[in-house]
Amino acid sequence: MNALEPMNSATDDLLNLPPYGLEPTAKSIALLDAVREQLAHHFQHCPPYARWLAKQGFDPNGPIQSLAEVPFLPVNIFKRLFLSSVPESEVVRVLASSATSSQVPSRVPLDQTTRNRQMKALAAILSHRIGGQRRPFAVLDAPPNSSSADDLELSARVAGMRGYLMAATEREYVLCRDGDRLRFDRDKFAEIVTRWSSQSKSFCILSYTHLLYERLVRPLHAEGVCLNLPASTFVLHFGGWKKLQQQAVGKETLKAQSAAVFGLAKSSIVDVYGFTEQLGVVYPDDPHGLKRAPTYSEVLVRDPRTLEIVPDGTTGLLEFICPLPHSYPGVAILLDDIGRIVTREPSSDGMHGTGFEIIERAARAEIRGCGDTLPRQLDESTGTDR
Repeated sequence: MNALEPMNSATDDLLNLPPYGLEPTAKSIALLDAVREQLAHHFQHCPPYARWLAKQGFDPNGPIQSLAEVPFLPVNIFKRLFLSSVPESEVVRVLASSATSSQVPSRVPLDQTTRNRQMKALAAILSHRIGGQRRPFAVLDAPPNSSSADDLELSARVAGMRGYLMAATEREYVLCRDGDRLRFDRDKFAEIVTRWSSQSKSFCILSYTHLLYERLVRPLHAEGVCLNLPASTFVLHFGGWKKLQQQAVGKETLKAQSAAVFGLAKSSIVDVYGFTEQLGVVYPDDPHGLKRAPTYSEVLVRDPRTLEIVPDGTTGLLEFICPLPHSYPGVAILLDDIGRIVTREPSSDGMHGTGFEIIERAARAEIRGCGDTLPRQLDESTGTDR
């Protein structure tokens, strides 16, 4: 056990609960206990974060009535400061985001405690969505060893997929290099589908969103191809929406065309939302196409200009509260994505968790004030943003 981790951890108790099985009151109590625990830890062990909380007049050891009271960090702060709550000797990996918008990646240190929590949360969430039995994965990307060491884009994608592939019994890569482009290897895909089907193995297709559409769905849909995959197949895709939005391809278009190409129900095409700064907790579409905040996190929506909480149903900036990060102060993070809370009622099949949707990425000007002033307040002792 990490030397800085309490013997009886409310955060680890939270992770022992089912991901979508708690009604709101019970979830709120368990989540708030874990949030209090992690805030106290980060306040004690991350001096820049402690200064930020003090600037907000927030005492992490005092009473906290609601999650909305917890001061948030704008997600871009991790591009500008390296924030850590553990000694350097306990950092086992530094994650870097793909930096598709600003070309400046976030840098997030992980210790073993945080990694273990991330893996446990991810396994619980994916098991609930695609079933508890591990299965083979067909990965829509080139094999990692087929790229040169300086292929940073592929390296970032491989890192992003690593957690998902922990659920795989085996993996096959079905994109291949064609010069400087990636091409869908239809023959290999047909071979593995035949092999796994003959062995009665249910399988998943895993892809970044833009690769799924550009390398497989769009060309095959244009040809009128239907692959007629087994009904037990799931298609998991994540990230990469910015490239498709530039092509005016929306979520419903992708889902409908993917379902047609694979011969699957739309509910089997699962968009998974997540971000590096709270890795491990992800938000897959439920069978009705809605995203749900699991037991291990909560979603809030704030007005882009006032940063006040808005009523359910109103669009605003998405904030996520999650106590899993132990090695860095990632408990409350305000994103530059616009969304809204759709419902707080359980689904028809009894799935609990705040239901929300992502609508678009915010214009940079809408959140400039918060992001531009925060670094100085965090690092006031040196008068620099590092």
